Amino acid sequence: MNKKALISVSLAAGMLLGIGAAPAISRIENRQGLVAVAATSGTTTEGWKFSTDGTSCTITGAENTVQGDVAIPASIQMEDGTVLPVTKISGGFRSNAKYITGLTIPASVNLIDNYAFKGLNNLTSVKFEGKILVLNEDTFADCTSLESVTLPEGLMEIGTSCFAGCTRLNNIKLPSTLSTIGSKAFASCESLTSITIPAKVTEITGEAFKRCKALKNVTIENGVKTIGFASFGACDSIEEITIPKSVNTISISNSYCMFSDWGNYAANIKSVTIENPDCEFWLFQGTEEKPLTIYGYEGSTAQKYCEKNGERMHVVFKSIGEKPAPEPVQDTGLFCDANGNGEIDVADAQFVLTYYVEQMAGNSPSWYEITKNPKAPDAP
Repeated sequence: MNKKALISVSLAAGMLLGIGAAPAISRIENRQGLVAVAATSGTTTEGWKFSTDGTSCTITGAENTVQGDVAIPASIQMEDGTVLPVTKISGGFRSNAKYITGLTIPASVNLIDNYAFKGLNNLTSVKFEGKILVLNEDTFADCTSLESVTLPEGLMEIGTSCFAGCTRLNNIKLPSTLSTIGSKAFASCESLTSITIPAKVTEITGEAFKRCKALKNVTIENGVKTIGFASFGACDSIEEITIPKSVNTISISNSYCMFSDWGNYAANIKSVTIENPDCEFWLFQGTEEKPLTIYGYEGSTAQKYCEKNGERMHVVFKSIGEKPAPEPVQDTGLFCDANGNGEIDVADAQFVLTYYVEQMAGNSPSWYEITKNPKAPDAP
């Protein structure tokens, strides 16, 4: 696409961001609870502690009378009879709400603060009734009795150490909308046996699943681009894993690979298949007693690594065929002219903006649904 076309799209998008996009972005901020300031507070008759800014409520904790399988209220009635929605959950549960065993989070909630449920040692299950975009840092960390979590479609980010130390967690399905897994998000989830990384996740961050000692079945969907250092460090039950062709970087580090953790290594790893012939990686290794087989294409970085480091790192290369020809680069110029009318103008920028606002809201629109462009790649 020429320079003039790029400038046209940039100007059009800028106009929309400055004028037309403001209400949409404001709605997202309000829904996420980012502008609420607590003015008053209280405790419901059921024992839920809350604060309110006069338009919505934040649950700030619970009394120790809140026990067993419970549902956080979707709304709270004020003394004047006004009913306000509960849109946010903050910390304060660990000290008093230690007898909660099951937790249902209502659809009205769209923001959960860092550390909100950390250390609830009797909590065994969590269910979300609606969409939420982000689970923040340490949200459920060290909930040592937590066994299952039902995550909603629409979730886009799981924050740093969100489920770290949930030693009994054995059942969790990552939604297809997920795009970010934070560092140590599932570290030391010692009972987790299988995980599928959705295609929209661009990076499996460093130490994301380290010390998940029961983790055996790992599926990485095509779409993931980077795998960080120690992401599966000391996951002793993994015997084989396939790295899809979308991954171009694996653990570029002078000391750690994706299976190592401060000197400890996934003890039973036997084979790694690398489907991208040009994937960059560092420090795959086996032992003299248990050599590591690396499967890859002829002439690939996998073959070159094994030829250079085979004896020293105890790695063996096995071919999966000739190196495939590079895939043609798709011409994306069509989607600067989003509606396919032959012009690049404000209307195209509006389509692009609408698409990303929908994604931020947790939806999964197609280009065709937004633009009705018959040349869109997902057109029927």
